Amino acid sequence: MNRFVKILSLALCAALVLSLPALAAEDGLLISPAPEAVSLAPVRVWGKVTKLESGSLLLQTDDQTALHSEVVVHLPEGTPCVDAVTGLPMDMTKVKDGDTLYAWVGPAMTMSLPPQTSALIVVGNVPADDRVPEFYQIAGTAAAPASGEGERRFPVAGGETLTVSEKAQFTPWLTRQIVTVEDLVPGAQILAWKDKDNKMEKVLLLPYGYRGYYTVDGKGEVTVNGEKLSVNAKLSGPGLLPLRAVAEAVNYEVSWVSGQGATVREGDKVIFSVLPGAGTAKRPNVEDGDWELLTPCVTEKGVTYLAASDLSLLLDLYFYSA
Repeated sequence: MNRFVKILSLALCAALVLSLPALAAEDGLLISPAPEAVSLAPVRVWGKVTKLESGSLLLQTDDQTALHSEVVVHLPEGTPCVDAVTGLPMDMTKVKDGDTLYAWVGPAMTMSLPPQTSALIVVGNVPADDRVPEFYQIAGTAAAPASGEGERRFPVAGGETLTVSEKAQFTPWLTRQIVTVEDLVPGAQILAWKDKDNKMEKVLLLPYGYRGYYTVDGKGEVTVNGEKLSVNAKLSGPGLLPLRAVAEAVNYEVSWVSGQGATVREGDKVIFSVLPGAGTAKRPNVEDGDWELLTPCVTEKGVTYLAASDLSLLLDLYFYSA
């Protein structure tokens, strides 16, 4: 996942973490999400394309239902560009001025005219008489299907639910691995083709953009990648997560280094380190340098805690409401 998109999407997840006490009162995101529990959905923009010298795309449309009549869409390295008919990579060098393209972008845009934004995915070659496939981010887990039901309903970013038949055709993007409905975990991004009943019949699963996913319940119990941790979160204030337990659950190594404090590594690479009471986390291998913490690091009874929003960003974790 490109840097702009990752920072944006993680920031949206982090905003959800700030409302953990409110989320605890909800029965679940799937049926009746609270307004503060709904992550922002990607925005679809479309129109006839003009290719800019910078490599970006100017999309212009006369469609009165469009949010923007024109928008400049940047294509970060690695942005999936998909042929709507085949589901295969689209050769952007063959796209001509005047062709129609669809793009899904983050909800943040510049205030310039026309506004500018970065694409999460681009789709082209949509037949005039066919439906445009839709881009979604899975925002939680689906309830187990009823006996003989054969389909599941997943919450997606924006507060909607998506009906997925287990008979749907699942395809990975640019790999040969086998993917199924079980791979629709929180944070996963998909392109979905729907039938006339609005059910998904074909699913393109994009590479997972996070280290893992987690949730916190009303008792402070933390579940990472479906496994409950032995150490609880502290729900006071912004919500504090146990650093070591969460980091080790997603296969980082954590140790205590004199003068540096709790240090998270992946092999020989230091991801970050933080001292009790410190207002910043040190990131020696990141261009942006130190990370200013929302809340100073806390150590209590030998356990080091960081604000959930900070740890989500530092460890590339997706937060979802259970």
